[in-house]
Amino acid sequence: MSDPSTQNPVAQQAPTLAPVEGRPSNRIAPADAGSDIFFAAVQTTRMPMVVTDPHRDDNPIIFCNEAFSFMSGYSQDEILGKNCRFLQGPETDRAAVAEVRAAIEKREEVAVELLNYRKNGSTFWNALFVSPVFAENGELRYFFASQLDISRRREAEEALHEAQKMEAVGKLTGGIAHDFNNLLQVIQGYADILDARIDANDRSARRAVDAISTSASRAATLTQQLLAFARKQELRDRLMNLNQLIGDFRAILERSIGTGITLKRDLAANLWNCRVDPVQAEMALLNIVSNARDATGGTGRVTIATRNTVLPEDASVAKLEPGEYVVVSVCDDGPGIDLATADKLFEPFFTTKEMGKGAGLGLAMVYGFMRQSGGLATVRNGDNGGAEFSLYFPRASGAVERKPSAPVAPRSGGAERVLMVEDQAEVGELGRTILEDLGYDVVLVNSARGALDTLARNSDFALLFTDILMPGGMNGVTLAQSVRRDYPRTAVLLTTGFADEAIDEGSRSFELIRKPYRRNELNERIRAVLDKPGART
Repeated sequence: MSDPSTQNPVAQQAPTLAPVEGRPSNRIAPADAGSDIFFAAVQTTRMPMVVTDPHRDDNPIIFCNEAFSFMSGYSQDEILGKNCRFLQGPETDRAAVAEVRAAIEKREEVAVELLNYRKNGSTFWNALFVSPVFAENGELRYFFASQLDISRRREAEEALHEAQKMEAVGKLTGGIAHDFNNLLQVIQGYADILDARIDANDRSARRAVDAISTSASRAATLTQQLLAFARKQELRDRLMNLNQLIGDFRAILERSIGTGITLKRDLAANLWNCRVDPVQAEMALLNIVSNARDATGGTGRVTIATRNTVLPEDASVAKLEPGEYVVVSVCDDGPGIDLATADKLFEPFFTTKEMGKGAGLGLAMVYGFMRQSGGLATVRNGDNGGAEFSLYFPRASGAVERKPSAPVAPRSGGAERVLMVEDQAEVGELGRTILEDLGYDVVLVNSARGALDTLARNSDFALLFTDILMPGGMNGVTLAQSVRRDYPRTAVLLTTGFADEAIDEGSRSFELIRKPYRRNELNERIRAVLDKPGART
């Protein structure tokens, strides 16, 4: 039992508040028959409140209401007689605490927001208001403090700030990636042309061309990751089962993870289906597995698991709408993740690896792809040590599509006429050179209007090969739709180094090749379009 001096003043002749003309209202009148009215009112309010006595050692709490007890998790016997600092913990902002202490010393009001700890160790954000209470003669009698749990508001503000930051960085990186893809298209394209033309015995020239091509390919991968993070890539999703994707991709994962690591699978039976872009999903999985490989130092165990889950209504804290999701988790037995850096792992260019061993874009690409797919990527320390990355994919209804039959090897370019539309002069000249080397008869124009005028004069083109983003009010998708309507015998192949509002549902009915494309890749895609049954009806 506490000392009588620390008993709840509701049962005593506690002072009551009484405003005084010309003075602050937080003064008290001498005790009278109604002196317990204030404390009785505070006791019944839903807002957590306490009163402290600055005349006793360490300014202890002498009164608290039930709302404060409920918020903190402590009973009144555990609260009364203690200083309010018992709610503080290792992550409480010391500057905010110092601000409260200074106000108390000066006998002034103060309002702060600080992180407090409940009895069970959990944290909550506390909006604290402290005010001195004076007697009518100006003597300081008490300090009164009201509290409010604002954790949900702080979490919402932090989530909004994070979303705004990611959106700003995404817009910047998306624009950079678009320009870089056009530059890389020229570099990679002419490297392919040189590779086809140099003497096979000229080893010095071939090494130079190989170095150019390799560097351009690495740069193309980086720009693709930038586009993924910015959520500006065009996803070609289809209905599929992630267990099947993991099984089909296992050989590549095992080769990339190395011989010193055991790759295990724990795939749930009756896994729900999802609509995902299989290529981007495989890239995301490969990035996370590679990250796990590096975390384990090349030896240990990595486990890929799948499961179905239903997120409850309060899942908005995790930035996901309530609903049904398929989760793919990658767990390793490495040292785990520093909690101070966990929130930064998905930011572009953030890396914990040594200089030169990582650009900091792999996990950013994963984050962008998951958000664009309607899901989320998360990271935490596993229950048994190591790190656990989880990918949440929204569930989709319907049956999984049958796997396509093995592709037929494309033949070399024919003599068909190709109408190429490209507003970037260097990229256009490169494309024409590649297509002419492949044997096609090429007409190059730099706008959608120029393409329509060309077709109006002579419509005998087997293929329209057009960029998507172009100036002049008509983009490549609109042009392709017009050609399909007015010139049904002309097949269409789209290309882009960037995907934004121009990539809409209408583009999904056309074949697409992303920049920077390789010479052989372009030939394969053109032949696939032109040799497709019914391509020129």
